[in-house]
Amino acid sequence: MSWFPDRMTEAGPTEMDEGVRLERRSLLKASAGALALLSLGWPQRALAQEPAVDDDADLAWDALAAAALPLAEKLVRAKKPREEVYLARLAALVHRLKLPGDRDSLAVKRPIVVAQFKLEPGRGFPWHDHRDYNGLILCVAGEARVRSADILGGNPRPPKGRTFQLRETADVRLTAGRASGLTRTRDNVHDVRGAGRDGARLLDFFTFFDAGGRSVSMTVADKPRDPEQRVYEATFVE
Repeated sequence: MSWFPDRMTEAGPTEMDEGVRLERRSLLKASAGALALLSLGWPQRALAQEPAVDDDADLAWDALAAAALPLAEKLVRAKKPREEVYLARLAALVHRLKLPGDRDSLAVKRPIVVAQFKLEPGRGFPWHDHRDYNGLILCVAGEARVRSADILGGNPRPPKGRTFQLRETADVRLTAGRASGLTRTRDNVHDVRGAGRDGARLLDFFTFFDAGGRSVSMTVADKPRDPEQRVYEATFVE
């Protein structure tokens, strides 16, 4: 199954799977947790200098967008994109976000797409990759378990039906205010589930390098092939 970005364009709050809800209206309402799909449009002009990210002051949504968009634009145009640096700067901005009141959702545009998901306990997004985009997950409320992995063997996109190997790189529990990031070459595969009693609300920031960027799900063995190295056998399902 391909999760993103095609299924995020569906109108209204969307049940993407059992226990997984894409909330699309009344964006970023902290009190009710009714966060929604948002797409950040391109700026009218690129800023002459990168915005400072070391200020401790809270950022309103518009201010965050104004600061983040030039960073994303510069990243996707770079001959040698420094994704780790970009994600660190984006995380610094996101952690300063002061959640605003309701606003209507906007049309999907590139390069940054932001979506809010409500995950019930034990439910979420099974193992999948992130083709031609990177991401930053911020836990807004509750708890989520994020297991990350790298595909071994030199081919990040083995054909459907061919067994390949994954090395689990992290198994973390996100609580409110904590974030997890991935690039096109590091931790590009993950499994995300709501955890704890109430599950989680996650605010996801996706930065696309290509208009065809998407995710493809996979099946991963329950038990590792190599427990010490945390290597698992896996197969793409499409």
